[in-house]
This record gives sequence, C-alpha cells and structure tokens, in this order.
Amino acid sequence: MKVIDFDRIQSLGISAEEMFSWTEEVWQKQDEFILPTKTHTWQGDSGRYITMPCVMPNEDVAGVKFISRNVDDVNGIPKRNSNIMMQKISEEGLYAVLDGMWITSMRTGACAYYNATTFAKKEPETLAIYGLGTAARAFMYFWYNLYKRPITVKLMPYKDQVELFMQRFPEVNGGGQLIDIQQYRIRYQIVNSIEELFDSDIVVSCVSFAHSVICENNSVFKKGCNIVPVHTSGFQNCDLFFDKVFVDDIGHVEGYRYFEQFKERMARITDVTNKVKPGRENDEERTIVYNGGLAIFDIYWAKKILEKYESQTLDVPMGYPKERFWI
Repeated sequence: MKVIDFDRIQSLGISAEEMFSWTEEVWQKQDEFILPTKTHTWQGDSGRYITMPCVMPNEDVAGVKFISRNVDDVNGIPKRNSNIMMQKISEEGLYAVLDGMWITSMRTGACAYYNATTFAKKEPETLAIYGLGTAARAFMYFWYNLYKRPITVKLMPYKDQVELFMQRFPEVNGGGQLIDIQQYRIRYQIVNSIEELFDSDIVVSCVSFAHSVICENNSVFKKGCNIVPVHTSGFQNCDLFFDKVFVDDIGHVEGYRYFEQFKERMARITDVTNKVKPGRENDEERTIVYNGGLAIFDIYWAKKILEKYESQTLDVPMGYPKERFWI
C-alpha cells in the first residue's frame, strides 16, 4: 500500500498548469463517475465529520475522503484535516492512503479559478477577493500563474491579512516583474467597504461561513458580474435576480432556500464544459457559480499524483486474511 503525506505531496512541485488540466478533465468526465451523497456526522458542538465517497469505473478506482472539522484547536493542531483512501476496483484491499489537506486546498483553488474565468465576461477589469485565508491563497496561486491579461485585484483590510496576501502575491507588470510602470498584469486596490469590494466584474468569496447575506444592497452587483462563493454561503439574495446560476451538482443545491425560484435558470458546470448547455451568453448577464466541492476531484487528483510519482511514495505492507474461514 502506498502512503503519501502532506510534505511529500507539497515537495513534488506539481505545476499550476498540470493541476488545472486535471480540473478540466474532471468537469469533462463528471458523468462517468459514481458520486454518492456525502454524509455528515456531528459530535455535539465540538466538531463534525464528513465522508465523501466516489467510484470511477473507467479509471479502475474507488475512493473515499474523510474530513474532520473541530470547533476548537487541540494542542495547536489545525481545525480541519482530511485523508483519502484509495482502492482499485479490479483488486482487493487498499492500494493507497494520501493526505487530503493539500489536495483539498489546491483543487478548491483550481476549481474557483476555473469558475471565475469560465463564467466571467470577455474582458473583466476588476477581481474582488473576500476572505484571505488558505482558500483565497489557493485561488490566487492559480490566477497568479495562469491568468495573463491585466486585472485590478480589490481587497478589503482585515487584521494583517491584506499585507501578508500582497507579500505572497506581489503586483506584477506585463513582463512578470514587480510593478513599476502603467502596463500591469496584476495590481491591487484597497477598499474600505463591502459595497466597494463587490462592485467588481468578478467576486470570489472565500469566507468559510456566512451567517446571513453578506451584501443586501443588490444594486452593488453590476451587470456582467460573476460571483464565485467558494464555500457557497452569503449570496442567496443573488439567487433571486441573477440571470444564471451554475452548480457542480444539483443535489447540492436542492435544499437551498430559493432553489424553486432559480432552478429554471440553472445549469451544471459539467454541462457547460461539454457544451450541452450554454454558459454566459453576453457581457450583461449576472452569474453565480456554486461549487461546494465534489469527491471526484479529490479522488481523481489523488490518482494522478500516484500515477506520476508512484516511485517516490512510501510502500507499507497491508496484510489481509489468506483463508476464507480464518477464525
């Protein structure tokens, strides 16, 4: 059985281009995969556990991601962690166990980038990023490495996160150097209100959870804007008046408050990718993209990592009974 932990995966140096290609492949192949409903198990007020299974018949792989989320840190351990177990359909027993933290964060960033760019107007000028934690950094990693046209990135101050974010992803001009001329590729604009922030062509929200609507002033959302709530909450008012709603899985949004009102304006991301249904049709449409996270990305990415770097992983014997009646 192969074992690959967080440090090993991170040290592999997988390029943004390659990871993004895996993301595109999953959207293209989504209907080839079997995706049971993920289950949530609550432990009082102290935490919850999420089990996300997936079967990929054409890839000869079945897998499950297990996530734990604790309300309080314990001895400095992160509030969230996840692990992925893999099994070949054609063989018995586990063939791999992988860290799920790195894969989850990076595939979330890749998906957010895909949805931000795929459903944006032709020439967006402003990108707002709300919440500057790990998810925002993963998203910006792909934007920084893959997006080549000029963009103004709008940020709103919160503690010291803006400064740290800008240090990690400095402004650049068209040649990739620190900005010193007007011809820029990425430059920052600091704003002081939600209204200023969300008055943008693309809005990527990376806040973990919103207890209510983040911006109730609907007039803030300009024509042609594209909203990507990475963790899916805080923009339910947009469900009522935006022109189109794009989703990763219909089952994920059937319980949304305004599902009955927006379902006729809804399309799956995979259907747009495969040109079964139209995506954005003009620069005036306001769109919102709900991609709460599918196990098919985690398992597919894990399979790709194992295929590419199998010789570098740790092999651990995993014994199983040799006889049917072993008791």
